[in-house]
Amino acid sequence: MDRNEELNKLFQRLRVFTRYRADNLSSCDERQRLTKLAMTSCTDEVVLQWLRKNSESDAFSKLTDMFDFLKKHIDEEEKKNHSDDVHITFVAHSLIRDFMIPASCYLPLPTITDVLLYSPWNCVSSGLAYSVATGKLRPQHRVFSCRKEGCTIPDDKHRPVNLPDHWNSLKKAGAQMVPNITVSPLSPDDDDDGVWKSFESLSAKHGPPGRNRIVIPFILPGQEYETVPFSVVTLALSLVLLSSRFKATLHFSGCLRDRSTVKKFDRKYLQEQYACTIDNSMMTHSPEAFR
Repeated sequence: MDRNEELNKLFQRLRVFTRYRADNLSSCDERQRLTKLAMTSCTDEVVLQWLRKNSESDAFSKLTDMFDFLKKHIDEEEKKNHSDDVHITFVAHSLIRDFMIPASCYLPLPTITDVLLYSPWNCVSSGLAYSVATGKLRPQHRVFSCRKEGCTIPDDKHRPVNLPDHWNSLKKAGAQMVPNITVSPLSPDDDDDGVWKSFESLSAKHGPPGRNRIVIPFILPGQEYETVPFSVVTLALSLVLLSSRFKATLHFSGCLRDRSTVKKFDRKYLQEQYACTIDNSMMTHSPEAFR
């Protein structure tokens, strides 16, 4: 390799590095702008403390990306015949792990009026996205079973004791500590995934969710598999809604299986907060949900 060729390769690497650094600085500036906007719009002292503590953390590193992702969806929905009060269903793969945060941090600004969780803690959900998005799922439709092949525990033992006759409202939970939920993207073209394909199939059969109901699948075509704290998703959405005509109730369709790497969550505490299943439990819905 001659001298000129070496210099050309060096300059090319420098250009790539400079562009990468500029993109990072731009993203950092935008994240600071968004967190500052959140702080000036927030009236909850617990949430403000959480924002101050985490604004520069790795946990918030995806805030700008999530803001851009969600804004594209909301901008499109604003063109439709929705009223100002809407129901948004966010569909993703998910789990709980490692630590807790105040429930109020999942609805940091008044633009999100409530966040509803459907699966009990430590429970995998299956096939719920369409029934959640349409509002057809009711507490009496819950069906529990074991997701592990060859399980010797009867299905009725996978149903939590004293299961509430309502969904888990994080607004009602207030500053109570709840598990940290992390979400990861769906794989619409992967036959082993099937979450979004199932939703599309049921929509074709029974009809789309309808007016005032918005569905946002966490699909990132062409991007690497990543996890994002659900609290960052709800923060980004609440910021997007600040410049929108919408106020929203956020419905979360995802699993809440405990995948903590150090110490599992205290199940007695989770049972008191809402409900908690034994390991390998799965929640689906009965056929009555569509009748």
